[in-house]
Amino acid sequence: MAQTGVTSLPGAFDFGLTPAQESRALRLHAESIVVDMLFQYPGGAAIFDELPREALERALDGKTTLWERFQTATNLPFDLAISGESDLVREWWRQSGLSAVAVGVPVSAQALKAKDEDGAPWVDALPWVVRVRRAADFRKAKAEGRLAAYGNCQPTYGLPLELEAIDRAHADGLCSLMLTYNRMDHVGVGCTERMDAGLSRFGLEVVERCNQLGVIVDTSHCGRLTTLDACRFSTAPVTANHACAHGVLAHARGKSNEELDAIAATGGLIGVVAVPFFLATGRPTIEAMLDHIDYIANRVGWRHVGIGTDWPLQSPLDLLAETVGGLLPEIGFRPEDNIDVTQTLIGFSDYRDFPNITRGLVKRGYDDEQIQAILGENFLRVFGQVCG
Repeated sequence: MAQTGVTSLPGAFDFGLTPAQESRALRLHAESIVVDMLFQYPGGAAIFDELPREALERALDGKTTLWERFQTATNLPFDLAISGESDLVREWWRQSGLSAVAVGVPVSAQALKAKDEDGAPWVDALPWVVRVRRAADFRKAKAEGRLAAYGNCQPTYGLPLELEAIDRAHADGLCSLMLTYNRMDHVGVGCTERMDAGLSRFGLEVVERCNQLGVIVDTSHCGRLTTLDACRFSTAPVTANHACAHGVLAHARGKSNEELDAIAATGGLIGVVAVPFFLATGRPTIEAMLDHIDYIANRVGWRHVGIGTDWPLQSPLDLLAETVGGLLPEIGFRPEDNIDVTQTLIGFSDYRDFPNITRGLVKRGYDDEQIQAILGENFLRVFGQVCG
């Protein structure tokens, strides 16, 4: 049975736009700096339907750990592009209209540094991608028709207990650092813990070091008091680069009104996710994502809203269920968080649907300046203030 509100083509969710609105949305999406502050790669599961299955089987041969198997699948479309076997990932990126994305830069203890791999080894191997460190670099990449990639870290298992690790990561391209993941650690407390004590003394030192280096302090997975502490003690704008509004859906990953207010008061912004079970119950459409954008914009102003989709993950669905599905308890998610790694928003199945965000903003009545701000200009303002 066909899903309501969906057409067969990517990026074509039925918002009921007029021809003039469609033309405006197309122009805005093409002209704007479109930034995904938490990028999970363009293909979702669908890209593997068009890649040779034997290539995936060959890549997975000998890979035994869940993380290794997941990361191997995630990187496969890029590996095939590097080897010249498939240019599909570039075509899907082109269809997304994305200008810039966050890519992983690990923050690791000195003892582990030699064992760490670049979080996105394809960035430096593909000529149509360029690493960026300054706000002006994003506009230059856009003008050159290249995808801008900047360094971001989600410390899934916590940051090491040495500030120099942040220095090393910054030298490797780190521009944004999330303070905690879901659990409590020696920095602070994550959003799925049973209690929240805010930032530790070491956590305050982490914030201070980020401010000194010009690294954005991010609070996406942080608990309420930890987020408020980050906003209180940071001397630069703070972000929640992939979050949502607790006032729309009472989920642990949502930011309370108090947190939204505090982040905006620093001059920062909240990137809204495309993760369905963080946005609404049941089988939500992309309208649920727009509901959270509306809520945050109405609460703290449209200058403090961005996009950080965090979804869908680029891997076949069966492999996602095996790998990420198996790792959820280990990284601090609970049954009540309702994680289903095979579910996507109707209207955002993979990154070719990114134009639907722009089309939805047009439908919701945002003007051109507001749409371009939400798509990327708000992020560039914050990035320029913190990173240069």
